[in-house]
Amino acid sequence: MNVKGGAIHEDIRPSLPLVEKMAQIATALAGELPVSMEVQVRGDIAGHDSSVLATSALKGALIATGAEDVTYVNTPALAEARGMTSSVNTDPESPEYRSMISLHAALNDGRIVVVNGTLMGIRKVEKIIAVDEFDLDLAPTENLLFLRYTDRPGIVGIVGNALGKANINIAGMQVARDSAGGEALMVLTVDSGVASNVVADLKKETGAKQVQAVNLIG
Repeated sequence: MNVKGGAIHEDIRPSLPLVEKMAQIATALAGELPVSMEVQVRGDIAGHDSSVLATSALKGALIATGAEDVTYVNTPALAEARGMTSSVNTDPESPEYRSMISLHAALNDGRIVVVNGTLMGIRKVEKIIAVDEFDLDLAPTENLLFLRYTDRPGIVGIVGNALGKANINIAGMQVARDSAGGEALMVLTVDSGVASNVVADLKKETGAKQVQAVNLIG
């Protein structure tokens, strides 16, 4: 694969779609286009030229906001027109994974959304391993649902019941929390998209601070 600037190293190439998806998740959770994104590349892959991942992040963010016909060739111009920038930093140290990528999406109001990902094993299986302060082990499949709420009994049942009524099948569910009764993050992989009315009902019934459906492309 080639993009503007030359060929991409074979050890970097599998990270391009992963970073695109990480940026789509970060942008969807942010609810707006980031003004800047920093891609931190750690571990073994940090020894290769990973500058293309800055474009991967921009491409994913643009796709998340509905931009069409986005390519690696036209992404820089599209991002510049929207006042969006990106950068890549590398670090050969990665204590927990052979290689890891951390995407920091900065917003106009000063907030930063962080999504961490890695490629697992010989098959380079994509995994989202953290969102903000919450550790995950998430396959970035096409249809995801994120809920951020105050931990309390009954939330899992409410979510399952609401999705069942909407005929949406749950393929997987993860819950991470900072402490009992503290802030929690639930992430579901589902077999179909979650409509806006279902999202609104879930937010009302759970009292969640955020309920966000994410439909990944690519």
